[in-house]
Amino acid sequence: MKKRGKILRDTNAGPGLLSIDLVQHPFTLEANWKSDLPPKVGMVVEVELDAGGAILTVTPVAESQLAKEQAELAVLAARAKGGELAAGLTARFGVPTLAAMAALVVGWFFLNTVAIQLSSAYGVGLSFWKILAVVNSPAGLMSSLGGVSGGSGIYGFLCVVALVAPLTPQVWKDKRAHLGGVLPLAFMLLVAIMIYVGISDGMKQAQGIASAFGGAQAARMADSVGSEMMREAMRAISIGIGGYLSLAASLYLAGRGVIKFLAAKA
Repeated sequence: MKKRGKILRDTNAGPGLLSIDLVQHPFTLEANWKSDLPPKVGMVVEVELDAGGAILTVTPVAESQLAKEQAELAVLAARAKGGELAAGLTARFGVPTLAAMAALVVGWFFLNTVAIQLSSAYGVGLSFWKILAVVNSPAGLMSSLGGVSGGSGIYGFLCVVALVAPLTPQVWKDKRAHLGGVLPLAFMLLVAIMIYVGISDGMKQAQGIASAFGGAQAARMADSVGSEMMREAMRAISIGIGGYLSLAASLYLAGRGVIKFLAAKA
């Protein structure tokens, strides 16, 4: 039978003494010690005992082995703590809500919301977060297409607010708090409307400039060219998987929030 112990007294002045499960046992260097290194006070050892509990051998445990065991214990403790945290979050917020919010995070920040086919051989994608940077600074569109995203500004802050809004009922016990689930969908619609309005305003400004310099005929030509450019742009843009995923998640959160609001109101 093998057990772990710790040396309390070395063998410099006689028999050594070690502790196993708070019980002290004497040992000698000649009869029991199995190592090229002398025993030291505080050293962790592996002790082999006979059927009667007497010490047969004492072997020091390597520092690397102790470090490995401590690391394994730390990993097990972290897993247990993580499991407790996950269980607490699940019990408090519910699996469907957490799953929908996780899908929203993935759809907004990691997957492409739109894909733009610039040519037959080259296309780029923009996540929702990068789209917010374009809305915040339209001049940074080209850098976004090149993979470099600018700052999202106030829209980034609103994005975070919309993301955590479905958790509002946990901190605000008013029935209106359930409507926080509508904010992710409302924010996505707001951004889509802002993009559409921005494009429309740009085309109207171009038409106005053409009219000022070339009269009504130039304005009609600008309108025709602008409409054709818009159609080509729409054909080049498609919804990415991030757009569908975040739309599905936001629809679920909005529907759940409205249902809970109506139920609480009743």
